[in-house]
Formats: sequence, structure tokens, C-alpha cells
Amino acid sequence: MHPRVVLNALAAVCAAGGAAMFLPAAYSLFVGDGNVFAFGLPALVTLALASAMFLGTRSPNSYVSGRDVFLIVVLGWLGIGAIGAAPFVLSGLMGPVDAFFESMAGFTTTGSSTLTTPEEVAPSLLLWRSLTQWAGGIGIVVLFVAVAPLVGFGATQLYSAEVANPMPERITPRIRETAKILAYIYGALTLGGLVALLLAGMGPFDAFNHALTTVSTGGFSTRSDSIAAFDSWAVELAVIAGMLLSGVNFALYFHAARGRTGRALGNREFLAYLGIVAGSTILLTAILYASEYANSPLTAFREALFQSASLATGTAFSTAAWSSWGPFAQVFLMLLMAIGPCAGSTGGGLKVIRAVLLARHARQEIFRIIHPQAVTPLKLGNRVIPERMRGAFLGFFFVYVALLIVGTLLIALHGVPVGAAFGSVFACLNITGTALGPAGDPAFYADLPGSAKALLTFFMLLGRLELFTVLVLLTPAFWRG
Repeated sequence: MHPRVVLNALAAVCAAGGAAMFLPAAYSLFVGDGNVFAFGLPALVTLALASAMFLGTRSPNSYVSGRDVFLIVVLGWLGIGAIGAAPFVLSGLMGPVDAFFESMAGFTTTGSSTLTTPEEVAPSLLLWRSLTQWAGGIGIVVLFVAVAPLVGFGATQLYSAEVANPMPERITPRIRETAKILAYIYGALTLGGLVALLLAGMGPFDAFNHALTTVSTGGFSTRSDSIAAFDSWAVELAVIAGMLLSGVNFALYFHAARGRTGRALGNREFLAYLGIVAGSTILLTAILYASEYANSPLTAFREALFQSASLATGTAFSTAAWSSWGPFAQVFLMLLMAIGPCAGSTGGGLKVIRAVLLARHARQEIFRIIHPQAVTPLKLGNRVIPERMRGAFLGFFFVYVALLIVGTLLIALHGVPVGAAFGSVFACLNITGTALGPAGDPAFYADLPGSAKALLTFFMLLGRLELFTVLVLLTPAFWRG
């Protein structure tokens, strides 16, 4: 382990977080909401301390070990979360525990919140919430690799630990170029979302905030009623398009831009992703209309399409109270949240690729019972999945289920009813921020004891970094040797 290397990288990440606060500070000065100090002080202090630490820990040693990589990623996320909490505390909006919870819900793009009425919050603080999600969507470390050529160590390892793609695919031979391409794609999607929302009739401030939280599939909104507050087909269609596009593996955009459209459109995970959203929309439309929840097929389709896109991508914007849709629809939407969008996107959950491979593995095991001598390699398209990869996604699924169980027990120890305890852990581990029952209500999170909020923050981090990046730090073997 190389402490100087770790501290040097953490200093650069924290400096970036401090610099980002100047944008809401400037906006606060412009609108006069009185929060210039709340942003300016932590920005200056963070930049000063991080710059000093960066310069003091620079070393000619360019080697970074695997342990260093995991420490940089996990501690970087915790550090940026702590820095991001400072404006919420200094503005007097909330205490330290709630502020850290809010900040981590932003940077991890979970979207859980303790704010029951965002309309009453100062505009600069709402902007900061949205910026945390935007930054978290592309990943603090990926942005750092893209724009900080002074740090030339371990970029490939750092990127791999951050992106945690179950089927990794390098876009370009140089990892820095890959990170830049990801940032350009992310920026283009953000700008496209902003223009679409403005054309749909949303005001500039709301449009900017929702563009940031749509492309990041984060789900923070400036309104208590989320997208339902705008009551506009045009706004909903713009948000649906943004969510679905952001749920796609970003590598496919690169292939499409280079003329490899067939490769992008023929991607098996992409086709499965579209099939899941389309199938769920059709099924939910039929259920809503048949149950007379919606008074017309068009209304049923409108609500089914929006909630399918929102929950399948883990964004969790809402236009309807889907928790009142009936047991089947509720459980089905929970399943969508568990599966999540494509790997290589900004969303959470198991990811479509893992769900596809798990389903094929299960089918294969049934076939082997009937034909025990058959040789049946696991395939995805024309590609044979290595046995090591099979073990990886099976292990991931086991740990995912185990964490849901353990997390539910730990939250239940705080006197939270089992259903609400499971829902809160489910929402944080899948970084959706919402679930059945009270777990989708900010008042629920606001009323939780501090230790429960700390636990849920830990599950947000687990979900954002794909479980193993965090869990490896808890093993004795990581700290030995």
C-alpha cells in the first residue's frame, strides 16, 4: 500500500469537489438567496487544504497497487460526500447527519432525500443537489482521470474499479481517452436534455436541474410532486427520452458515432433493455386500464410508460402514485428496479446483462438435469462466457441478496417495520431512492435515527460501487501484507 499515492489522488478529487461549489456560490450571489458564505467557505477551505496535500504528496513513484485503487475509489467517494454536505450544514438547512445522507444520496445518484418540500429550499441549494447527482453519474474518479493528466498512475485500474462493468469493454486503447469520450457523451446528453425540456415549456431553472438529474438517473427534483407537478405530456416525453438514453451503455454511443450502428443496435443487452421497458409498458397499461385505475387507455399508457422508464433506469421520477396501483403492478415495478438499466450506464441495480445471464444460467441448469452429459457453454450472442465470468455474476447475485437480508435486519433493529426496513435498504442498494410503502417518502428518511441513516448511506455506497469495491476493504486479507 502506498499512502502518498492514495493521498495525492484523494487530494485531487477533493479539490475538484471544492471547485464545483463556486457554481452554486455564484448563482446564490446572482439570485441573492444568502448562501454565498455556505458555499464559498467550504470551497476555499477544501481547495486550500487539498492543494497543499496534493503538492505535499507528489512522488516520482508511479506504481499503484490494487489496494491503493480500492482505497482511492471508496475514500474518494466518502470524502466528496463529506465535502458536499458542508453547504447544507452551513446554510442551516439540516444537521450534519442529514446533510451527509443528502450529499451521498446525490453523489451516488440514489435520490433518497430528507427534504419534504424542495420548493421551500433556497435555489442555490437545489442547484447543488442536482450538481452532486450530475457529478456522481459520470463518476468523480472517471472525470478525474479525464481531466487531470498530472496524475498518470493506475488510470486503467482506477477506471475499472469505478465503472465496475460486469462485461468490460474498452472504447479506446488509452484509458484517458476513454474517460474523455465518456465525458463528452455525458455532456451531450445533458445539453440535449436541457434543450428538450426548455422546448417542452419548462422554466430555465427547473429545466437545468432536471436535465442534470435525468442524465445521471438520479431523480432529485425541484418540486415535491416531481415531474407530476408540471402536468405536461411534452415534459414527460422529454424526461422519458432522457432517462432511456441515459440507461444505455455509453460505449454504444461511441460505436454508433463511429459508424458502427449495427454493432450498437444489435447489442444483446441493449435489445433486452428495450424489450423490458416496452414489455412492462404494455403489461402495466393493460393492468391500469383493466383495474379502472385509469379512465382511458391513453392515460393508462402515459402513466405506464413514464413509470416503466423511470423505475427501470433507477431514476425514480414520478407522475403517479404507483404504490397504489395494486399488488401485482407494485411487485412488478420493484422487479424493474432490481434489474436496473444497462451496464456501463449511470443507473444501478443488478444490470440487464446480469439478469440475462442469470436467466440463461438457470435455463441451462434445468437442461442439464434432463441431459446430464450435455456440454452447454454459456453464450451471449456469439460470445462464450468464461466460467470465471459465470462465477462472478453468480457471486454478485448471492452477495446482493445477502446484503438485502442483512440490511433489512439491521434497519429493523431500529424499530422500523419490516416492510419499510426492506424498502429502504432495497432503495439504497439499487440506488433508486424509492420503493414500496413509506420508503419512497422523504418524511420517512427524515424521521429515521442517525444510525439508520448512516447504515443506509453505506448501502448507497455499496450500490454505487457495485458491492465488491467496498466489501473488499472489510476483509482482513486486504490489510495484510
